[in-house]
Amino acid sequence: MKFSRKNIQDLRFIVQLIFMLGLFISFMPYYNPFGKYLFLPILIAGVFFCGWVCPFGALQDWTSKIARFFKLPRYQVPDRFQKYLQLSRYVFYALGILGISFAILNARHAFNKSLFSGHLTIVAGIILLIFILLSLFIDRPFCNYFCQKGASYGLLSVLRIFGISRDNSQCVHCKLCDKRCPMNIKIESNEFVRHPNCINCMTCVSVCPKKCINYKLFIEQKTDKISSQKK
Repeated sequence: MKFSRKNIQDLRFIVQLIFMLGLFISFMPYYNPFGKYLFLPILIAGVFFCGWVCPFGALQDWTSKIARFFKLPRYQVPDRFQKYLQLSRYVFYALGILGISFAILNARHAFNKSLFSGHLTIVAGIILLIFILLSLFIDRPFCNYFCQKGASYGLLSVLRIFGISRDNSQCVHCKLCDKRCPMNIKIESNEFVRHPNCINCMTCVSVCPKKCINYKLFIEQKTDKISSQKK
């Protein structure tokens, strides 16, 4: 089978499934075993852990896929609200550094550890259920607005030298990339995405009808732009 852009999502599903199964067979510890090794990769290539590895992120993705299969209504927070709401996880992250935490922020921990160790409390279970139900209508609600770990990774990723690049000269501005981005990022208005919420899920790459969105080196993107202007 010839590998295509659409196959990227099949590959991502397989990777997510492997790490999800890892929670059942103890292949992957309950905590994030890669955390201390992610600093440099994130600075270079952005956040892949959240989009490809995190089991709770995968659960939200799969719930959304089920919702789309059954054609349930999907909602995307309007940009005038999103630009403020997306700051919430960074506020929670800052509060966490100060030692202030909230039960709702333990949803990822509850799924990764409490559920699979048999110590899931009623409160944690309710919180998990709320986010699963929200995922039927909104993409990655926990990742977008509450995940402190994702916030810490995102702040590092703004310096990335590899990332999502859009060729404006080929773009037809259909905004399909914006509509399908699970982190509600406006891809269509950027030529190189440095948004701290980008999880490198490559959904925008997969759905672009003109194949003008790619994952590449920032310098390469600038070179392509200069070459296009000379033509």
